[in-house]
Amino acid sequence: MRKILFVTERRADYSRFKPIIDKIIQDPDLDYYLIVTGIHLLEKHGKTIDFIEKDGIKISSVVPMFDEDAPDTGAEMVRATGRLIEKITHELERLKPDIVLSGFDIGANFAVAVAAAHMNIPVGHVQGGEVSGSIDESIRHAMSKFAHFHFPANDDAAKRLIRMGEDSQHIFTVGCPSLDALLNAPEIPKEELEKLTGLDFSQKFIIIIQHTVTTEVEKVPEHIEATLKAIKDVGVPALLLYPNNDAGTSAIIKAIENTNIKRMRTLSIEEYGNILRHAGVLVGNSSSGIHETVSFHVPTVNIGDRQAGRLRPENVIDVENNKEDIKKAIHTAFYDKEFLEKVSTCTNPYGDGRSSEKIVRILKEIPLEKELIKKNFID
Repeated sequence: MRKILFVTERRADYSRFKPIIDKIIQDPDLDYYLIVTGIHLLEKHGKTIDFIEKDGIKISSVVPMFDEDAPDTGAEMVRATGRLIEKITHELERLKPDIVLSGFDIGANFAVAVAAAHMNIPVGHVQGGEVSGSIDESIRHAMSKFAHFHFPANDDAAKRLIRMGEDSQHIFTVGCPSLDALLNAPEIPKEELEKLTGLDFSQKFIIIIQHTVTTEVEKVPEHIEATLKAIKDVGVPALLLYPNNDAGTSAIIKAIENTNIKRMRTLSIEEYGNILRHAGVLVGNSSSGIHETVSFHVPTVNIGDRQAGRLRPENVIDVENNKEDIKKAIHTAFYDKEFLEKVSTCTNPYGDGRSSEKIVRILKEIPLEKELIKKNFID
């Protein structure tokens, strides 16, 4: 029985790993370990480990990464990653997994990829090869170089991995696994969603998810201010979701808590999927606006450079961090009939909601031989 180890730091990676873990649970030839860390453990970010426990997912270990009152700086991100690399190494020695499945552009997944590669444990990387702004891109590409096989979301990313010197024989294009969880989320009645959010679902509403751009930390206050002022001027009901804890996050949280827009610290995967189905538009700079909204035929107003360079579905409107530009884009997302017709028919370049079954099949079948971990740059 092959044992696959996962590390989850926040809702973004858990939403992608959960459908894979669900498939592993159903497979008699596979088992899993799940290590929970990061902002899953922090009260101010909603203590989302509670959602994992509610899902009935077995937690193998809880490893603190961040202090509740730590500063939200780049330096603290580095210290947290360093602490986790040391702690995660002990967990790898204890659990002895056959494969580590890392993913995306998240610090905890980078930490486990570095540790596992040094310990000659085969590393798979989900959604490598994509490009974006800020430190995320550097983390993602670094993880690809530590990984031994790859699960990119589309051919664009797969081709980039090949240009980076990765072996095409170990690249498997599978899509984005978060779509599996969202598209298959059981339906929650509107009445329950209204009670949860305080919104009237008979009206159009906006979801706002805005994170920092770590290369522009000094501009974070004006970035979030432009978004919130635009939402206020538009006058459409909205729901704010709290950001992750990248450098500069406290400025976003302060701005959020000084507005009267409805807000929530976090949502379960099922809650988010159901709310997204009813939304008029997603506004901000979350990868959800690039990877996921198109599958629900919901427009995205993508602000600034955090997702710079990523392959765009046709439902995305890109704007600068400018109040008037954001307002104009929201108006297009709500009222432009030609644009809305395109959104209603466009396809998602990040998959069809069946990524996890493809990933699990490869985890079962890929030969775990010494040659797999003997990496060379392929010219």
